[in-house]
Amino acid sequence: MKLNHRLFTTRTGQFILFKYTIYTLLAINIYLFSINGTFTETIDTAAWMVILALFEWETISLKEEYSGMLEKIAIALLTLVGYGVIFFSAYSYYQESEWLDLANSITWILVILVLQYDVHFPGHYGQSEWTARNSIKIALYTALFVFAIIWCVQGEALDFYDSFLWILSFFVIEMNVFNFEHRFIEEDHREE
Repeated sequence: MKLNHRLFTTRTGQFILFKYTIYTLLAINIYLFSINGTFTETIDTAAWMVILALFEWETISLKEEYSGMLEKIAIALLTLVGYGVIFFSAYSYYQESEWLDLANSITWILVILVLQYDVHFPGHYGQSEWTARNSIKIALYTALFVFAIIWCVQGEALDFYDSFLWILSFFVIEMNVFNFEHRFIEEDHREE
């Protein structure tokens, strides 16, 4: 059985343009939050950009070894700083009684935990563990979509726009993982 997932490939020019357009708009959001948001929102967005860049780097090079110790140390330090700021921001949302921001932050933290698991322990496509992981991600992304709608209803245009862009950006990361998993399925079927 040959799987055809060309519609979902991350290597087409259109997908690459889409990806970098989303990433550019998110980078602009750091500036928008710096003039229209709170300090916490600004550093939170900047830290998430670091985490997103690291996920992009790791998911486009799944199963490849680090090029050297410097790359490994740089990724570890950037990860530590990014997560440190994200946890600080979540705590700040709690202190400021920003409950929707806190719920959103915690949900995104859970998303990245599941994605980290995907990156480091990919599992077997279609097996029960894979299905459970993806069911958890569907529930988490659904919650994030609901938060975006709440911001829209509340008239929080920047928060809605930002939330929508983040969901799209992690769709890109999910597609990197999806394509990685399918490459190995195709290799397994070729060997049969």
